[in-house]
Amino acid sequence: MDRSPAQYLVPVRSEQLQPGMYVAELDRSWLHAPFPATGFLITDRSQIEQLRRLCHHVYVDAALSEPLPADLGADSQDRPRPGGAPQDAGGRLARARGALSAALDAVAGIVRDARHRAGIDGAAVAASAGSLAEQVSLDAAMLHCCLRTEEHGGYLCRRAVGTAVVATMLARQLGLDRQTLQEVATGALLLDLGKIAVPVPILAKPGALVAGEQAYVRHHVERGLGLLAGAGLPERAVEMIAAHHERSDGSGYPLELRGTAIPVFGRLAAIADVYDAMTLNRRYAAAMSPSAALRQLQGLGGEKFDAALVGELVRALGTYPTGTLVELDDGCVGLVHAGPARDPLQPEVLLTHDAQRRPLAVPVVVATGGAVQVFRALPPGAVRIAPAALDAAPDWPRRASA
Repeated sequence: MDRSPAQYLVPVRSEQLQPGMYVAELDRSWLHAPFPATGFLITDRSQIEQLRRLCHHVYVDAALSEPLPADLGADSQDRPRPGGAPQDAGGRLARARGALSAALDAVAGIVRDARHRAGIDGAAVAASAGSLAEQVSLDAAMLHCCLRTEEHGGYLCRRAVGTAVVATMLARQLGLDRQTLQEVATGALLLDLGKIAVPVPILAKPGALVAGEQAYVRHHVERGLGLLAGAGLPERAVEMIAAHHERSDGSGYPLELRGTAIPVFGRLAAIADVYDAMTLNRRYAAAMSPSAALRQLQGLGGEKFDAALVGELVRALGTYPTGTLVELDDGCVGLVHAGPARDPLQPEVLLTHDAQRRPLAVPVVVATGGAVQVFRALPPGAVRIAPAALDAAPDWPRRASA
């Protein structure tokens, strides 16, 4: 993958940090740092004091920061720079779309291989997972936004890629290293591969499945593991595939494991899988808003899912994840856009429709929380937002006054 976005990250010594800078990477693991591993905007001096105690330098994303001094980081040009989000909106959007398209094509190839020769190319899967994990590290917010607002391939492939993005975002929030992120993406891409053996009439049935049909579907876990035997998958990936339908109260399958008897990466996969499914139209349920899906998962935390991991997913995505359709208190409608939010309850919004639900000629980004507030999240189908609406936003992702 092209690593050119690295040029937009500026290495900054801790003593040079200022409010308004967006910290995208540390000079060490996020695991023991009291900050979100997805990055954060410095808003007060206490954050700077903590960073000075922890780090010699950090990597600041110039695209997501307030204007930076022109000579900032000039003495650090030879330091290694991890990837960050591209500066221009068109570049961010194009890269996210390209990454999703490449991942969908890869999954389609994996499915073809599994159907035709009952096996997969492990190296090809690893390459695809590595590219997707890298893009999550570069610009998870825009990836998630594109997933929630645009059509992407057939259902099986789209579910694989969407779950992989969410699972990798959760793993990154936990502070896991790049190799582990790739392994998590690998497992998530392959969770439901065994469903290629389930007859289409069962998968597409609009009503409730009878007992025999349910048993057939549940066997997709074992079938998937059989198809993947000998592919040389990482242990964590296999763990995810084997346990992503287990539930904390023992009501899952195939082994009816309970609590911490479920491997931790299986618990992670279960949460990512269910979140992605709830935000898509299914044969038996309409798509929920990302915010509503998170609330439902929180309600099931401790009963069906690992409550701590659900909490980390909420921190990774935010109260209003990017791509969430929201209504403001003046009736206007728009998308939570792919930029940092100072207040998780009042994110920046790309306005696309007026209070009468008429499309705006040119969408505009507004910062809520002042005169205009977010009133509620809307289901994905409340208004239609064409992909061109994102392209037409001239100030995406820069802020404007509400």
